[in-house]
Amino acid sequence: MSDHRQLLKSASTISTITILSRIFGYIRDYRIAFLLGTGDLADAFMLAFRIPNLLRRLVGEGAVNAAVVPVLTGYLTEEKREEAWEFVNAMFTLVTVAMAAVTIAGVLLSPVIVSLYGSGFESTPGKLETTAMLTRIMFPYIALVSLSALAYGVLNSLHRFAAPAFAPVMLNLSIIAFSFFGTGLFANTAVALAAGVVAGGVLQIAILIRPLIRSGWRFRFIWNLAHPGVRQVRRIMLPLVFGIGIVQINLFVGIQFASKMAEGSVASLTLADRVMELVLGGYTLALSTAILPLLSRQAATRRLAEMRGTLNLATRMVLFITIPATIGLVLLRHQIVEVLFQHGRFDAQSTSLTAHPLLFYALGLGTISMVKIIIPAFYALKDTSTPVKVGFISMFLNLGLNYAFMGPLQNGGPALATCLAALFDSSCLMAIFHRRYGSIGMRDVAKSLAKFLLAGLAMALVTMFVIRVPGFYAGKLLQRVSALAATILAAGGTYFAAAYALGTRELSEVWRMYGQSAVD
Repeated sequence: MSDHRQLLKSASTISTITILSRIFGYIRDYRIAFLLGTGDLADAFMLAFRIPNLLRRLVGEGAVNAAVVPVLTGYLTEEKREEAWEFVNAMFTLVTVAMAAVTIAGVLLSPVIVSLYGSGFESTPGKLETTAMLTRIMFPYIALVSLSALAYGVLNSLHRFAAPAFAPVMLNLSIIAFSFFGTGLFANTAVALAAGVVAGGVLQIAILIRPLIRSGWRFRFIWNLAHPGVRQVRRIMLPLVFGIGIVQINLFVGIQFASKMAEGSVASLTLADRVMELVLGGYTLALSTAILPLLSRQAATRRLAEMRGTLNLATRMVLFITIPATIGLVLLRHQIVEVLFQHGRFDAQSTSLTAHPLLFYALGLGTISMVKIIIPAFYALKDTSTPVKVGFISMFLNLGLNYAFMGPLQNGGPALATCLAALFDSSCLMAIFHRRYGSIGMRDVAKSLAKFLLAGLAMALVTMFVIRVPGFYAGKLLQRVSALAATILAAGGTYFAAAYALGTRELSEVWRMYGQSAVD
């Protein structure tokens, strides 16, 4: 099987399971919105949850994966399997000890941490204290998710993608269960949800143990900071956290600015980000996860031409999916938020508050996706400094844009700032990669992009026609759900039909991902 076909097949496996995870993630967010709305308690829970969730995104979907996969791939490529498992055990020991210390410090210093990220909460009596209490409850999740992230990276290196992709489902199921059955056992609903987060972390680790053992892993406590593999990971870990996590860091900076805005701004910004993640998680994350082991193998043997071909394919595939997703989210943002969340304490005002930042997040889908695709290429080549330097500039750009947009755009300002910073990040990294390692075929990408935009224009016209049909979105929930589903089907059908008429080769690649992989 060719490298690219294997990449697409792996991405289809991850994507299919990730979509399932996102479905349960939506149910989780629906329950949170239903129970908490967008009031002060919702703001407190959302910020408290984002603190450990930030580490999950930095580590689980980023730094540990990017650090461990190239090192472990090197051992496996050289057929040093015994040394590979020794390296894995040394890493498990180090992560366990380090994150236990971090958790203890985090529990003790929760008020300080919350003050750092949500200083705007100080103006509302009791809000900062509630957030600190919820953060203290959820902080052990950081240690649990760090161990899961390490297992995630090991299994990815062994090309076992299904279990790591499924593990987040357990977190979502746990929170959903506690939202139904735990509310009567704790002081308030937010505390029950926080307990569900910790229980979900335990379940995530549990589901990864079996595939690790079946792969040949047997845990041994090995405290060896001088191990060559451990030293290599330690050397590149901090640059990886900053480089790969710059988008997440910028999102968190936006939350700090939102904490100084009107009540519900933090909750609405978080939910808008979650809607955006439905697209990023379902496809982009799958592709970026599958691409790293392939790029690492190609980089290890200096097959730079094949690396450029892999990046060309990944870039075209990401744009093929994110262009229609952007158009759909921009035009249907209000209807999507209304159907997904407007129930219980989440009212029409909450819908408007959430749809506003979703507009700006939608505009950045493509650029945020490209950051996730191009950065693994640098790390596969063991170039950790370049993404850090670009990310550092991007972070200050994001800060400046947040200040500039805070007044005129309100809670839309942090979303637009994040997207423009991601545009800067991805453009700079693409240009640097081109100069150092050769072109990935941007003319080829531009030709495909022109077809995507034409197909997207046809999709936009159909979507605007449908949503303007009088009474189509009126009525009870079932009618609105049916109307939204019909609109999405009509829009998606138009896009893929237009893409087919324009002869886009990416359409056949999507079929290879999902159609043929189902037969294989």
